[in-house]
Amino acid sequence: MPEMPEENFSCVLPWREHNDVQLLIDGDEFFPRIFQAIDQASSAVDIELYLCESGELANQFIDALIRAKTRGAYVRVLLDHVGSINLKAADRARLRQAGVDLRFFNRLRRHKRLRNLSRDHRKILIIDCQKAFTGGAGITDSFSQQIKGHKAWRECMVEMQGEVVHDWQLLFERTWQHYNDVHKSEIRQRLKAVLETTPNNPIANRSLPQARVVASRGIGNKPIIGSLLAELAKANAKAWIATAYFYPSRKLVKALAKASQRGVDVRLLLPGPHTDHPGVRYAGRSWYKKLLEANIRIYEYQPRFLHMKVAVVDQWITIGSCNFDRWNLRWNLEANLEIIDPAFTTATNNMLHRDLLNAKEIELERWQKRSYLDRVKERFWKWIGLFLGRFQND
Repeated sequence: MPEMPEENFSCVLPWREHNDVQLLIDGDEFFPRIFQAIDQASSAVDIELYLCESGELANQFIDALIRAKTRGAYVRVLLDHVGSINLKAADRARLRQAGVDLRFFNRLRRHKRLRNLSRDHRKILIIDCQKAFTGGAGITDSFSQQIKGHKAWRECMVEMQGEVVHDWQLLFERTWQHYNDVHKSEIRQRLKAVLETTPNNPIANRSLPQARVVASRGIGNKPIIGSLLAELAKANAKAWIATAYFYPSRKLVKALAKASQRGVDVRLLLPGPHTDHPGVRYAGRSWYKKLLEANIRIYEYQPRFLHMKVAVVDQWITIGSCNFDRWNLRWNLEANLEIIDPAFTTATNNMLHRDLLNAKEIELERWQKRSYLDRVKERFWKWIGLFLGRFQND
């Protein structure tokens, strides 16, 4: 396997068979599990997040990290500089004063110009290199129903133990050591050794439960969407995608249409009236007509903001930080867990079935009668997206 440039932050790690993965739905289920895991940490807590904002949940999070540090655990927190802009100086000071090693990815600088658009969108939490969490959530009150009630964002996370946790640790180390020239080459060699010496063929037998880490920087390397396109190309029965920001590439639209033409049940579960980026929603809606004409069923989730990033293709699942949209794939560091596991597939399908019951299906005939103003907004935001996409190689 060719050596990958250390600045790329991209990798597809091997399939691992010996794992325990569990789906956690909504913040009031996964945050207690995360805080409990941090409270049980004995040696290390490693966090890599995009969104981290001051509030009640951040206070609980910081308190848990300080307790871990007090017990003697080595605590490292890597936050995206833009995603953590609403983390108050007092909260940053609390972490540093407690001895937490706090770093920020890609600090905004004028001389970086468009490189400032590259963000660390991953969500990785690792405890003692024994347990890990990933998904689409950040540390913000918006994910807690106890705090926000019916306005809380709809989200899910994966809790995992087993061999795959070590790959998440390696991915975290690679990004963390980007700031430390002393250890950068060491991490690079460790990753290279894993990729070259570990068999990568368990997926040949899909009856075996297995999982792997897939991560990308976006620019020039898109293994996450590559895996999804490959699975869509051989889908037999089902291809369901739930994503918070739907602004697809033409390749993804084409792959979805081809799967539908073969008789695959293709469905998209997307945000409805509740979203934090209305412009992205309008840009994504500009594709509805083409998709509906290809017999792809589109649903918009109604109760609250749908923030999940999940795709199910037959028995294969990918879940994590990636929205499968052009922006994420083009600019951001992303990381997903790919899973083949009957119990996990059942849990994920049950979750999506429940969400579809709370979603409004978009029908082609009614869609063609939408207002002129909506059409203008769709076209405007679509072209904004296409304009920004011109700078992908800057």
